[in-house]
Formats: sequence, structure tokens, C-alpha cells
Amino acid sequence: MKAILVAGTILLIVGLLASAREIHVPQDIQLSGNVLIAEQFVEYSGDEWIPIEFPAWPGDQGWKPSSWFSVLIEAHPGDVVILAPGMYEAQLWIFTSQITILTDPESADLAVVQGTIEIDADRVTLERISVTNSPLSGTSGHGIEVNGRLLDYVTIRQCCSSGNRWTGIHMIGTRGRIVEMRVENCELIDNGMDGMDANNIEHLIVTGCTITGNGCNLTNGVGVRIGSNVEIVELENNIVEDNRSEDIYRKK
Repeated sequence: MKAILVAGTILLIVGLLASAREIHVPQDIQLSGNVLIAEQFVEYSGDEWIPIEFPAWPGDQGWKPSSWFSVLIEAHPGDVVILAPGMYEAQLWIFTSQITILTDPESADLAVVQGTIEIDADRVTLERISVTNSPLSGTSGHGIEVNGRLLDYVTIRQCCSSGNRWTGIHMIGTRGRIVEMRVENCELIDNGMDGMDANNIEHLIVTGCTITGNGCNLTNGVGVRIGSNVEIVELENNIVEDNRSEDIYRKK
């Protein structure tokens, strides 16, 4: 069985549907605070169960035990986590590989995360999720963070990252190299620094996106910032305009 736990209390048990497991997060569950998505949260050591530690933000500088998080969502490779539409004041850390996280396909409205979504696992797909600035202090200020140290492939599709204090889609991790990063049909609008940045990627694909109005807070803010060690870049059918410094900047 799968479970969503809030402060150690099971709120939802999820069964199987066809070949994929669907984990539904309905509107009446208050998904807020620090949310951890992982395969397990405790391990047996000696004579007791102890919380597993995760490299949660600020990442390389520290680790957080699962007990630090306010919401725990158990998910395994192949699972689909479905959020009901609505506003969630939360920071999400994704440590399960090969999962999809999306807004309920039956809804025209999106789930809106007021905070940061950090992707820390391989082959994650983030789909039809809106991310915007959190009013809470101590957050990173970025919308979607991709940890290049921990993954090879990532897909961000039909998402909106707007109004964030810094960058809409931001790369983190001082080491590591992504094989392929896809950003498809997304809106990256009115972010304080860049619409998105990229570095240490073999193949970057950005298609069908609207990337406008970025650089609200910094004079050097751009639409798409392509940094070091990005080998193949495909930018197709995008609207990239009205960004403060440049629309597309590529490091020489």
C-alpha cells in the first residue's frame, strides 16, 4: 500500500489502477510546509528505526532527517502523484526516480505551489504544475530547482513558473552532468532574475515555451541563460521576448 502521512498520521491509502499506481492528493488534505516525496523514510539500525536523512536545501551544505519534514508522501518508481487544483504553500523535495507529478487531468485549473519544487531524482516528469514565490522567509526564492548532481534525465512539461524572487527553472548542484533536460510548453514569466538557466547538460531541449518579462529584480536578468558545458541546444517554437537584459544569453 501507499500512504500520505502528515506529522506521522496516515491520511490516504492508495491502490493500483491499471499498471501504474496513482497517488491522489485531494483538496481536503492541507499539503503545506516541507513536503518530502521518497520511497521510504526510516531504516532499521541497531535496535531501532531511525529517520533517513536527505540532502534537502541548502543541499550540499546540510542534510535533513525525514522527521524534519511536515508531510511525507511514499512513492515508488512508476508512480503518478496527482495533485488537486488549488493553492499549496509548500516546499517540495522529490527523491523518487521515474515518477510523474501533475495536476489532476480532469481539471482545467492547475495546482499552484507557493514555494520551490526541487527535483533530486532521475527521470522525474513535472507536468501541469504552477510555481510562484513563497511569502515565507528562508526559502531559496527559485521556482523549480533541478539538482544536476543527482539525475541524468528530467522533463518539465506544461508548467508555469512565474513571479518567483529569482529564477523560474534553476540548476543546482556543483557537480554532476545531466544527459537530457526537456522543458516543453511551459510559461516562465516575470521572475526576478532569469526565466531559466542551464549548465552541465549534454542535450538541452526547450520547445513551445513562453519566456517573457524576466529580470524584474536584477538588471542582468535574461530569458534563457545557457552557461558552462551545455553541448547541444534545441530552442524551437518559443516566444522569448521583453526580458530585462537579454532574451537568450549563452556563455562564450
